[in-house]
Amino acid sequence: MRITEHRIAQLCRCVLVVALALPVYLGITHGLLDLEQNPVLRSALAGAFLIHMWTRPRPSHWAPAVAIAFISSAAYAWLHHGFAEDLGAAPATCAAFLGLGSLLVLATQSVFAAALERRQHRKTLLAAAAFPYFSFVIALALNLTSALHPRVYDLWLFAFDEALKVRASFLIGHLVANSNALRVAGVLAYESLPLVICWLLALELRSPERFAAGIVRVFVTAGLAGVFLYQFLPAVGPVYVFGAKFPDQLPAMPNIAIQPILLPRVARNAMPSVHFACALLVWWNTAAFARVWRVLAAAFVASTLLATLGFGEHYLVDLVVAVPFALAVQSACLKVGWYPAARSAFWGGAILTAGWIGALRLGVGQSSFALSWCAVVVTLILTLRWKLELRRPSRLTAALHGEDVAEIPDHQKGVPVVDPAHQIRTVQEHAQTGKADGDDLGNGHGKTRAEMQQRANERAGLRDAELEPDQGGQQIQNLQV
Repeated sequence: MRITEHRIAQLCRCVLVVALALPVYLGITHGLLDLEQNPVLRSALAGAFLIHMWTRPRPSHWAPAVAIAFISSAAYAWLHHGFAEDLGAAPATCAAFLGLGSLLVLATQSVFAAALERRQHRKTLLAAAAFPYFSFVIALALNLTSALHPRVYDLWLFAFDEALKVRASFLIGHLVANSNALRVAGVLAYESLPLVICWLLALELRSPERFAAGIVRVFVTAGLAGVFLYQFLPAVGPVYVFGAKFPDQLPAMPNIAIQPILLPRVARNAMPSVHFACALLVWWNTAAFARVWRVLAAAFVASTLLATLGFGEHYLVDLVVAVPFALAVQSACLKVGWYPAARSAFWGGAILTAGWIGALRLGVGQSSFALSWCAVVVTLILTLRWKLELRRPSRLTAALHGEDVAEIPDHQKGVPVVDPAHQIRTVQEHAQTGKADGDDLGNGHGKTRAEMQQRANERAGLRDAELEPDQGGQQIQNLQV
């Protein structure tokens, strides 16, 4: 019986290893290891090095990673006759090789290190490898979307944007095209999303109590849910549909027949914009940090908005639907569980997201200025309200950690309002008082025991005095039992 169980366990391990290795193998065979053409993997590997260094390893632990990166970068440049001429291609590729070196070093340490350090190395390895591995999974899933959906529904999204009478793609695209600073900021924001996510994960490893939701769970859920939703309204973005006409020569709606377009070899990842949703999730999950980090996260969201619209990767409505989508993901991944506000936020965000995709697929609101704007405004207001409701449990969590509580939760009529921080301080004072009383009681018990011992000794002395001599000169103790 034990031999059979052992064989089954070995078979399960082998199946798990094969399942985990399959995306990497398929990614290699499909050219995903070309770092200059895969900025997502490049940024995720750089994030792996960031996570490794955030654990403050000894020089003997990070020096081999740097050496591996130096050798790998030199070999890559020699084989490819240098690096690409794109902005920042050389430093980004070298940073990716730093992450690869960190993963190799952590994998070695998780096997051959001392028993006490092995567990910590494995934890760091899993965190550092999570998003580089997940980039293979997402890339393969996106490649499948073009095969599953040869035709795209971009003209439905373009028609809704035109109904808003604000040609955001044209305005922001023209602005980005004529500003080198905005173009550089957009490229950095768009390509560095995995690196920013890995930075959040490194912060969570150091201070998990500051995060209301698990970072890996949040962004893996966002990626998988996004790939699932892409199947219902496949679209690619205006730059792939209109080509050189974007952004200055976009056609007018009366000249377009709204119908699916045959467009091969482009990932159907426009609706909703998971990229913008992830930027929002980055911002929301920095709420417990200093103001400077929250401001930087907000600037990252703004730069991502400029990049997604300015580079023609998304329509404005893609970003609108991304807001309730991000809310549904955040509320589904909270560490504290599904309390009423979280349930409301999840179902509200999910219903709004599904409703938008269904309405756009059916062509609702494509010709009505008022209806289109009402739908956008109501969606943003409801999402903001539900998001603010999600913040309330974090106040109680902050109070548990000794921080100030700025707001008091809602209460029912007739029930007195009690500050959670005051409640916690009161409980702590009672606990200290009880401890002091217990110490006094223990001292009293000690005194009682001493008095009882003294009385026992006195009675023993009296019994010794009652000893009587017998005829042989011996003493017999008169004890009464």
